[in-house]
Amino acid sequence: MKKTIISVILLVAMGLPVAYGQSGQQPSTMQAKQKRVSITKVFDKLSKSSKVPFFYSSTDFKDVLVDESGINYSSLDASLKYLRNKYPVEYEIRNNTVMLRKTSAKAIVPARAISMAKDTVSVKENKIEEVVVIGYGKVKKSDATGSLTTVKMDSENNGNPVSAQDALTGKAAGVNITSPGGAPGAGSTNRIRGGSSLSASNDPLIIIDGIAIDNSSTSGSSNILGMINPNDIESYTVLKDASSTAIYGSRASNGVIIITTKKGSKKTRYQYSSNTKVSYNPKILDVLTGDEYRAYMKSRYADNAAVINGLGTYDTNWQKEIYRTSVSNDQNFSMTGAVMDIPYRLSLGYTNQEGIIRKNAYERMNLSLALNPSFFDKHLNVNLNYKPSIENNDFISNPANGAVTFDPTRPVFDNSSPYGLGYFIWLNATGKPVPQAGTNPVSVLDLRNDQSKVFRHIGNIQLDYKIHGFEDLKLNLNTGFDILKSDGDVFVPDNAPIAWTSIGNDGQGLVEKYTQKKSNLQLDAYANYSKTLGNHKFDVMGGYSWQRFWKSYNDNQSNLTGSKIYRDIVSKSEYYLVSFYGRLNYSFKDRYLFTATLRNDGSSRFAKDNHWGLFPSAAFAWKLKEEEFLKDSHFLSDLKLRLSYGKTGQQDIGGDYEWMQTYTYSQSNALYQLGNQFYQTIRPNGYDPNLKWETTSTYNLGLDFGILKNRISGSVEVYKRTTDDLLNKISVAAGSNLTNMIFTNIGSMENKGVELSLNTIPVKSGDWQWNMDVNFTFNNSKITKLTLVDSSNYGVNIGNVSGSTAGTIQIHSVGYSPYTFYLYQQEYDENNRPIEGKYKGGLVKDKSPMPKSYLGISSKVSYKDWYFGFNGHANFGNYVYNNVKSKDYRSKIYPENGTYSNILSYTAEQGFENLQLYSDFFLENASFFRMDNMTLGRTFKKISDKFDLGVSFSVQNAFVITKYSGLDPEVYLGIDNNMYARPRSFLFGLNVNFK
Repeated sequence: MKKTIISVILLVAMGLPVAYGQSGQQPSTMQAKQKRVSITKVFDKLSKSSKVPFFYSSTDFKDVLVDESGINYSSLDASLKYLRNKYPVEYEIRNNTVMLRKTSAKAIVPARAISMAKDTVSVKENKIEEVVVIGYGKVKKSDATGSLTTVKMDSENNGNPVSAQDALTGKAAGVNITSPGGAPGAGSTNRIRGGSSLSASNDPLIIIDGIAIDNSSTSGSSNILGMINPNDIESYTVLKDASSTAIYGSRASNGVIIITTKKGSKKTRYQYSSNTKVSYNPKILDVLTGDEYRAYMKSRYADNAAVINGLGTYDTNWQKEIYRTSVSNDQNFSMTGAVMDIPYRLSLGYTNQEGIIRKNAYERMNLSLALNPSFFDKHLNVNLNYKPSIENNDFISNPANGAVTFDPTRPVFDNSSPYGLGYFIWLNATGKPVPQAGTNPVSVLDLRNDQSKVFRHIGNIQLDYKIHGFEDLKLNLNTGFDILKSDGDVFVPDNAPIAWTSIGNDGQGLVEKYTQKKSNLQLDAYANYSKTLGNHKFDVMGGYSWQRFWKSYNDNQSNLTGSKIYRDIVSKSEYYLVSFYGRLNYSFKDRYLFTATLRNDGSSRFAKDNHWGLFPSAAFAWKLKEEEFLKDSHFLSDLKLRLSYGKTGQQDIGGDYEWMQTYTYSQSNALYQLGNQFYQTIRPNGYDPNLKWETTSTYNLGLDFGILKNRISGSVEVYKRTTDDLLNKISVAAGSNLTNMIFTNIGSMENKGVELSLNTIPVKSGDWQWNMDVNFTFNNSKITKLTLVDSSNYGVNIGNVSGSTAGTIQIHSVGYSPYTFYLYQQEYDENNRPIEGKYKGGLVKDKSPMPKSYLGISSKVSYKDWYFGFNGHANFGNYVYNNVKSKDYRSKIYPENGTYSNILSYTAEQGFENLQLYSDFFLENASFFRMDNMTLGRTFKKISDKFDLGVSFSVQNAFVITKYSGLDPEVYLGIDNNMYARPRSFLFGLNVNFK
């Protein structure tokens, strides 16, 4: 860079005329040797090398040629200044986007008109630094003192996710995203550094454009972020340590995810994208076919003619009957521009996702509007966002389990029976339906309708005012809302098979109608003062926050005539959060950085004496690269050390009134009869008046580094997190409360971990570029206290399993990680086969469903207009209890009620004769690597002067490498009894950018 500057100075000093653009001057002999290319090509290459989008009119710049030798593609700032000084170019950087416009031709200044200083000129290159979003503001990435990760959406290599969480999978160290299975529109379990609580929520706080959303589940929706279209997201910022999260106080103990959506621009642009997806089930369970089943039964019950004679004659593949190859599509249109000099962005999205199980579907229609005007010479900046959405769900009562266990010798339909509406149903010797029998899985799909519609509106307006005449002081006001209404209907006709085997077991159908409403209102106001005095820079912020959460829920279940009530629920609830917060940033010589935050939170979820909680933090960062002994290093381009400590809180315990005495009205099907009258009763609920904040303390040590002009960059983090006064649901002595289980503060937990993030550019030469990012996380969680008096024998049994009415196989116990498996150690014979019913001693605490480490990897190779990318993630050291296999045993093939049931081929060959739920034989190492998506694409930029065309082909869930024997090794909390497999999908994408 210095050589380039010196060369330009020498040329001017020698009086050599230099003509650019359309000046009309003839090039000199030296200039004729210069490499002159279209300026639009330079814009595109700069955008690609810097990963910063450029907006400009190709028509305005179509005749402008530039000397490419003066461009330094490793420095965006220097290149832009060079173009502005030498060519008819003006630029502005806004929202991390370079806005370009053409000006009049540059005047050529004769060399003799330039006054050269005699003193030595020191040229310092100013780089455009990445700005990251933090709590209540933004900061240059180099000035950040806390542990945070920014993930920007790459439209070419994001795998075309349907949900907002999917785009974050494997992209940030310390962040673990687990989807529950393959259901369309489903959400995911999000954990940052493993979570910090037992019975309270472990979900991170999620903030969308400044609005902290409600993390509680919604009836009729399976994803709290379902309303957000990933195509509208600009970036994610993940706050992990207490220094960066403590400014959010009471809700930040599990980390914070800040979602920033795309903003408006004055440049008029139109974009359309379309994706068509074909999905199928990549793996089904191996069960006995009809012929295999008959052969097995004849061998097993050779001396029981009644059993053999009762076998059916069909060969029904029940799994094939319920699964399908699904076709989904996703359409998006967006436009940016300005109306009356007000920048805007408007987008429309439509998603129709079919599940790989018939009838299961998800539909989303959403709009996103952003207005971003500035007034009073940019002293007042306004951001207005509005995002309405409609989600339609066709849910199913998952028939996959029935498809595995239902008798394969029976037909799907049976029109000869008066029961079951034409579907096969089990009948007893008297010709009546068997209540305890399995249900025809196809009838469950076809005859049970379960639909919901969710309306949601999220919006906010943010005013940022820089005081006239006192520009160092800014005032910020942000007010917003998140309003939701969900309506759902469930219908089962009379005489359906499921009406005989469940509901009321009497053939009467079901009508259910439910409605849920939620309202989340928020107001934030803060002032920010920033001042630089010589080597000292101060940034002080103080503010106030108010938030109200309200919800209501009505649910009525009855038979079709309404004469029989199954459920009748009416509930309302609300709580408030009020907060005062402040932050001080101080830097000395832009080298030594200090941050201190303090937040005082008040929550109505606690009693008056425990309303308020104080959450402080402090951090220090040292820019080692700016020290004299490293300043001139060509090998190191960045080196910064970070230290932080702070406290955050937790008040998300599910209920809003756990601290006070409340009463519950009896439902309409549970009235008390007195004489000839029926009366509604009320019963008192249990409570703990001393309930208070759960507090998490975090220590963090981090090192940010960059090597070889940041061709290799990343960070290393070491952290320790301790949670005290755990909000835990525990048993209480009989008679001491109004219930046998209450929420109270008791216990402690500790998390330790190491994180490594590595961003590399292995190849950057000519038309080739290869980017690869890898992150690796080690995490260990351990319970350190559960009772007032420490006892190694005490534990909280959890982890219910299918196949038993009250069986648990996990435990919370001191000295172990949460959800440690609690099973008998299986004995084996000399051939290493399990000996049924024989174990080594008593129950043993061993193995955890939590991964000891996890990895994320992302890669993208581009060559000219082609690109290929992939994203994957892995878990290591996590164990899964195969409940699908454990609840399967040989003797269940012919239960006592006279019906028949299928079993796994494995069970028929070498499984247990009787149920052995508590054997660790079914506990398996479920370490895995999943290739989340792979994409190949090309952009046709010369196909038309009016638009660019992009096409792509992607594979989602391309492959999984694991030794786990079940359907899928990725199971949150480690009990695998969900048989809705993650689909494998092929996507065909089309993207049109209009110029």
